[in-house]
Amino acid sequence: MKKINKLYRHHISDNRGETIVEVIVAFALLSIMLVLFSQGLAAASRSDMKAMETRTAADKAMLALQKDKVDNTNPPNKAPFSNVDGKVIYRQIYQITDEQTGEKYTYVVYSAGN
Repeated sequence: MKKINKLYRHHISDNRGETIVEVIVAFALLSIMLVLFSQGLAAASRSDMKAMETRTAADKAMLALQKDKVDNTNPPNKAPFSNVDGKVIYRQIYQITDEQTGEKYTYVVYSAGN
């Protein structure tokens, strides 16, 4: 142990600075981490934009459903669903299509009647 200590003592205690290889390796690792981080941010941004578009389309479809429900005295597919405390519960199915995206939304509305 003493021989190894005497022979390599100057190599262990000599730290004058980094070599060019260490700098390149550190820079490469930093670059890889930067690329991963930026790609993660880009993916999150795309996901947020898609969620916002879907939410906007669903809100428009809900507004169209509410307008159709108010304007239409004879709703589509109105069928008795259940009987609770002497009141009939009706199940109505509305198919709403968004004009801009063409996506179809199906809303099921339950209402009470006599």
